[in-house]
Amino acid sequence: MLKLLRLMIWLVLAFLLGLAWDLMRPLHLHPGYQLEVRHGDSLYALTHRLYLAGVLPEENGVLLYEHIAARDARLYAGVYPLQPGLSSWDLLRLLIDSPGAYVQRVTLVEGMTWAAWVARLHQQTDLQWPATSAVDWAALLGVEGGRLEGWLAPDTYGYAPGLPVRTLLTSMLKRQRELLVRAWAERDPGLPYSTPYQVLIMASLVEKETAAESERSHIAGVFINRLRLGMRLQTDPAVIYGLGDRYQGRLSSADLRSPSPYNTYRQTGLPPTPIAMPGRAAIMAAVHPLVTSDLYFVARGDGHHVFSADLQAHNAAVRQYQLHRRADYRSHP
Repeated sequence: MLKLLRLMIWLVLAFLLGLAWDLMRPLHLHPGYQLEVRHGDSLYALTHRLYLAGVLPEENGVLLYEHIAARDARLYAGVYPLQPGLSSWDLLRLLIDSPGAYVQRVTLVEGMTWAAWVARLHQQTDLQWPATSAVDWAALLGVEGGRLEGWLAPDTYGYAPGLPVRTLLTSMLKRQRELLVRAWAERDPGLPYSTPYQVLIMASLVEKETAAESERSHIAGVFINRLRLGMRLQTDPAVIYGLGDRYQGRLSSADLRSPSPYNTYRQTGLPPTPIAMPGRAAIMAAVHPLVTSDLYFVARGDGHHVFSADLQAHNAAVRQYQLHRRADYRSHP
């Protein structure tokens, strides 16, 4: 038994020494070599590409380390200048710890519409756009329903100059779909959703109603209660989205009476599509809403809301916070 234990210890030591040798061996680099990391590249893909190019002497040990210690590492697109003498270990730390040279960044925040998304991306003059502006992006990206609201993940994205904008959008779409799949699988039981798409719709309403992190699940809980009771959601952001360019900065009584599938003062149930790009927190709130008896909420002017379980209490809150608005009234905390 002791001999077997010693043998196992020697085997483990030999394995670790072999792994260390693979990681510390210098790469086969010529002066001026540059590694391009494309958007969406994984460590595995880069390792295999370098091995096939003859830059990486041996890929097995590096792949093993990646699988054990760096499988979830996030890479930034960019161009990485690699100097002769660099080891596989040095390269791994460079890729994981620092963005590449010449990398560009664009931040797309929660609550933006597709139109605002496109306007923001057009400010990045180093992205490669199609020659024609008449592009059906929803069809090109394979999104059903004709609208991209809800389907792209808000985040800060790194990319190398000249990247086709379609590649960047595809990465955003993939990330949001992966998040939605996980959220749908982990959703609370008994929620009134028939499809994952309805989770995106609910999350977009939550995203537009509050910027306060502590309120997202509470607002989702109010909307869930209303859906279960057959009450109209009566959420202003959906009406505003439906108005489009006709919205002039303030909802009128005529706006609230206008026929539109997004007019939640006239239509029962969820709007037909998301109204904005929801972030992860809003999606999680949609699948894990607060269990509450509240049916109403009203903004109190400091970025937060007052929640009520009955109409009498809600009307009192409306009189206090909306009919007599504070001088420094604001929507965000």
